[in-house]
Amino acid sequence: METNDDTSKAKGLSFDDFLSKKSYSPPTWASHLKPIPSHVFSLAHLPTPIHKWNLPNLPQNTEVWLKRDDLSGMQLSGNKVRKLEFLLAEAVAQGADCIITIGGIQSNHCRATAVAAKYLNLDSYLILRTSKLLVDKDPGLTGNLLVERFMGAHIQLISKEEYAKIGSVALTNVLKEQLLKEGRRPYVIPVGGSNSLGTW
Repeated sequence: METNDDTSKAKGLSFDDFLSKKSYSPPTWASHLKPIPSHVFSLAHLPTPIHKWNLPNLPQNTEVWLKRDDLSGMQLSGNKVRKLEFLLAEAVAQGADCIITIGGIQSNHCRATAVAAKYLNLDSYLILRTSKLLVDKDPGLTGNLLVERFMGAHIQLISKEEYAKIGSVALTNVLKEQLLKEGRRPYVIPVGGSNSLGTW
């Protein structure tokens, strides 16, 4: 069974504002939270549908519904794109010309960041954790790495041990300083896009 959200195309859902930057006003129940973003990019195709999931042996009067953020667009970015709409709006507002982020070797967040950055004509720099046995080898073209390479992402591998020793903040700051010396204007997105701005 599908809800009325599934007929959103018929209700006038339009992709005309895709990639547009618009001012943002939070819902009233969240207006006391800080920081309140001033702008947001339209990177996702929203609203995504909600489907009823018919499972056998559910207790009486129990329903399970699925929010289908896998249909949000951005090359299978799922819910990751929701954070990036706010984070990349801030990056562009600050004059960034490239994005730095960090995650696991097959990070969905890193893939989503590379795709969204490409749409906005920003270069992406990804620091990816892997095993120490693979850190000096070409990671290949599998899974998310394939998409990231199609997007032209600059990929730097780091071992899980080194990551644990140095930490994600220090690793991204080292790369940021290096890019600043090269005349670039980097914007750093933390692991998973998880910061106060990314929660919006």
